[in-house]
Amino acid sequence: MKTLKPRLLILALGFLLLNSCVVKSLFPFYTINSIYFEKKFIGTWEDAENGKWKVLPFQETFLKESKKKNPSELGKDDLEMYNKYKNGYIVYLEKDSTKTSFLAMPFKINNQLFLDFTPIEDKESDELKNDLYKMHLIETHTLAKFGITSENEISIKWFSSKKLEQLLNEDKIKIKHEEVGFMETILLTASSEELEKFIKKYMDSNDQDKWKTDVEAKLRRVHEK
Repeated sequence: MKTLKPRLLILALGFLLLNSCVVKSLFPFYTINSIYFEKKFIGTWEDAENGKWKVLPFQETFLKESKKKNPSELGKDDLEMYNKYKNGYIVYLEKDSTKTSFLAMPFKINNQLFLDFTPIEDKESDELKNDLYKMHLIETHTLAKFGITSENEISIKWFSSKKLEQLLNEDKIKIKHEEVGFMETILLTASSEELEKFIKKYMDSNDQDKWKTDVEAKLRRVHEK
């Protein structure tokens, strides 16, 4: 398997979680000041469709694959990457005979936990022979509301693109975006600071269906023997 470090630097195809049903952003949904590490997410999980989720701390995984014991042993570029994502997670997802991995950055706004997902590796896309096709792909960020039901149960709800389109069409929100690609997919182009302001305002709204979504994962912890 290719190492994590170079995979963070190349383009990757999206998986089910990154399809047209979720809102995509060019920039992260979080800023440095809102990052909030929650250790309860670490572990092995299973979703309702028998998908297997393995969640590891980014810093532990990065040091292991760099074959280093301490951050002080890293080179300049690697140390910069380590510090940038050290409070995040690496999420390995095995589902329907596919294997993918994501960088998930946790953050908190108005006492609500969120995850910012970006793809790292997708086995199927890596095996594509059409390099020209892969050159046209770009990583994007997606936003998910993160809920801890108990020590053994969590829920992840992605911000629905249908909901965003509805809000834009009804002129209820104003946020920088473009329609890109053949399918004219909405891509948010607002800065991370602007995205945080949007999330705060959105969380304060009276919309009862603000987190109604077609893309949701309810995970139950698997206790490994």
